Amino acid sequence: MYDDRLHTDLGPTDGSSRPGDLIGAARCVLLGFDGPVCRPSGRAGAPAGELWPTPYADPLIRTLYAVGVRLAVVGDTSPPWAARYLAGRGLAGCFGPHVYAGVDEALASLGAAPETVLLIGARPAELAAAREAGVPFLGHGPDEARAELLRAAGARRVVPSLEPVLAAVRAAARHRARGGSPYAGPPAGPSAGPYAEERA
Repeated sequence: MYDDRLHTDLGPTDGSSRPGDLIGAARCVLLGFDGPVCRPSGRAGAPAGELWPTPYADPLIRTLYAVGVRLAVVGDTSPPWAARYLAGRGLAGCFGPHVYAGVDEALASLGAAPETVLLIGARPAELAAAREAGVPFLGHGPDEARAELLRAAGARRVVPSLEPVLAAVRAAARHRARGGSPYAGPPAGPSAGPYAEERA
């Protein structure tokens, strides 16, 4: 059964809960391509289909990869098109072949139990897919209109930015390291590093 209680302590807390609990419970993270990974440029005169990275998306992806979390992209976008975008951003190695049209396909290929997975999505359809698969869901609503669409669809946790998610990943890694149970060692590839915000 779908359960998004893991998401209740993401972001500012009163000290009674750990912000890393959300991401610390996830061994795999699925990212919706449209919104959490990238967005239309919105630039006047831009070529059709031009995409810009969502702020904090690239450092979040690289940091998750560096701490050993398995990653996949899901969405309605053609997987080859999404793969080309990731390659252009230098992120292809973080995902490998794991670019899929749907959540069920991603779970089957990754061999992951739903409760060990987190889906970060921006569309009500992604929330519905997460519920159907029994996967916890975190909504990404960069403006009030899109956030309200997710809340109206039943999303209990929606963030306007990926910045607190990135902070939670780093906090979870530090917490596990202090407790003697760190994330799996980083695979060879992009380093997490001290990433700054990426602005359009």
